This record gives sequence, structure tokens and C-alpha cells, in this order.
Amino acid sequence: GGLIAIVLIFAAPQWLSQKTGIPLWSQTTTSHNTSVTHSYADMLAATMPSVVSIYSQTYTPVASLELFQDPHYANLLEGQLLANNVDKIGLGSGVIVSPDGYILTNHHIIAQASRIQVKLSDGRSAAATVVGTDAATDLAVIKIDLDQLVAATAAIDATARIGDLVFAIGNPHGLGQSVSMGLISGTGRNRLGLNTFESFIQTDAAINTGNSGGALVNSKGELVAINSAHFYNSQTSLRSQGLGLAIPISIAANVLNHIVAHGQVVRGWLGIDFEAAALFDLASQAAHEFSPNLTKQGILLTGIYANSPAHQAGLQPGDRITHFDGRLIMDWNQSLDYVTNLAPGSKLSITYIPAAATIPTPAAIQTTATLGTRPSAQ
Repeated sequence: GGLIAIVLIFAAPQWLSQKTGIPLWSQTTTSHNTSVTHSYADMLAATMPSVVSIYSQTYTPVASLELFQDPHYANLLEGQLLANNVDKIGLGSGVIVSPDGYILTNHHIIAQASRIQVKLSDGRSAAATVVGTDAATDLAVIKIDLDQLVAATAAIDATARIGDLVFAIGNPHGLGQSVSMGLISGTGRNRLGLNTFESFIQTDAAINTGNSGGALVNSKGELVAINSAHFYNSQTSLRSQGLGLAIPISIAANVLNHIVAHGQVVRGWLGIDFEAAALFDLASQAAHEFSPNLTKQGILLTGIYANSPAHQAGLQPGDRITHFDGRLIMDWNQSLDYVTNLAPGSKLSITYIPAAATIPTPAAIQTTATLGTRPSAQ
């Protein structure tokens, strides 16, 4: 019945107006100069040229494919001529960050790509070269050689707040440049297992395949984050709705500056594995045996790398670090950020309570570590 009604309305609109006496549409025209109270068209028209579509091509040698490494298949294919390569096409988005062609995008879009092509909103396209990547934050910088480029304006000094209106700009599923709208639903999302360094902005603006690497802008058109992922619960195999994740511009700008200057991100390294003390059940026997001094404050060292700066400074598993350079350390993320933002060779003052200390009056100890360079795999 619904389908028939639709057909009748479009086939004979005069029939509906005759029956109801209500005109379907007024014949007035709206000028583009007329004030439209709830349109962001002008802002987006100025912002969208800074967002590009990225197409990557990866050549995978057939010999490296698992299928052809199997002896069974090798015997079946003996004497047959195999193709040299298998092509994999990737799709994503990027944000122009300077008039001379630097583009921010996601690492996973261009990782191991043999060829990268960038398409602008005005229809122009150009091959891109990789300036540098940072898998730890899933960010990368590529560069194109074109003139008259529109660079995004970054909201470096703005604080993203829950409830802020945001727009996701990108190329979802290759349909072409598109915009979705939503709110900032959360900030500082971490420990999701996506990247080593995580402090995601959560938004309900639609982020689909192809949106990754694109812009998340505020109502002024300022770049607040780089769209990165749509949350997926691996335990339930369910793709969540309205749960997009974006990398804040504060992190993206830091990575951008490092890569442009050095070709990579150079981070300080202490050489510890740890957990936030607040995550432990203080009443459990296991927690008491591991570290009798455990309280909710600081980070608990669960492992020390041999010959690392931490090892050389005398730290041991079970020690609880409470301060770096006199600053109180409250959680895992704060500790990781503080150390990695320091340059290798920096002196780091560490206040800690050794595992052997006892409550209620554990004695704090101070030591100094000379930071190393964080390995890329950590």
C-alpha cells in the first residue's frame, strides 16, 4: 500500500491537491543571500577544499601470499606462470595543513603503499610522496606538488567539550566528498587497543570507511581532530552505531611538526611496563604480595627492560612511581605522555616508593634517569 501511495503522489500531484485543497509547494524562490538560521553551508564551502580523497595502491608479491607458500598449492600450481603482483587498493581522506602541500592523514591508509594518489575537491589530482609516518598514533604526513591549495585552520587553542557541534568531512566508501554532523560525545578515550598513544575524541558524527584521515571541524570550520575509526567491539563482533573516534588536533599537530622536521616522531623512553595503581584490587592477596605499598595513587611497575634507563636508575618491578620531576602522576596515560614528550637524553627526576616499603608510612625515594630513544615498536 505504501508503494502505491508514493507512485500516485508523484504520478498525479494535482490529484492530491484537488482532494485536500492544500497546495503541495509554494512557488516562492529562496535567494542564496537570504538569511537561513540553521545552515552551515557557507562555513563548509570554505572548509571542504582543505579535505582531500586519498587512494593508495599496494603491490603484494604472489610468492609472499600464504596461499602459495602452502606445499599443497605449490604442487598443484607447478609449471603454471603466476602473476607477479596482487594489487590492493586503499581508500581514505586527508587534510591539507599548509599551502605548500603537506597533508595529514592516517597511517593505516598509506602504510606499505607503493603508490598514493590524492584528489582535491576541485577535481585536480596529484601523486603524493610520504614524508613520514607514526604507527603509534596512526598518523602520517604526505605531500603533493600543486599550487593554490587551501589549508585547514586548526583549533589549536580551543578545548573540545562534550556537546560541541562537529562536522566530519571525508570520502565515505568512495562516494565523493561528504559531510556528516554530530556532537562531541566524549574526550580522552584511551586503552581501546587501537594505537599505542590514545586520547580520542568520541563523536556521533558518521565516520565510515573512507572517512579515516579526514577532518572533524567545529561550527567555525576549525580543525579539531583527524577522523580515525568507528568503534568495533571485537568481543561481540558488533559494529557500534554513532561511535566514531578522532585524534585531537593537539596530538596531530605535535606529530606533524616532528615528522616535517625529522621524518619521524622521536620520543623519550624510560623502559618500563606499568599499570595505573588505581586499576588494582588493593584488598587482593596477589596485589599485596606483588607490592605491599600499593595505593590508588601513581603507577605500579610490572616490568623493567634490561639495561634500560629505568634499570640503570635502580627501579624494580613492584615499585610505585608517584612523581615525575615533582609532578604528581595519577594514571597510565599521564605517565606515558609525560615521558614520551621529553627528548632522548633528558634527565628525569623520579619519586617512587619501593616494593619493599610498608604501609602506612612508606618512605619515598628519589632517583634520576637519563631517557633513551623510544623504539618504534613500543
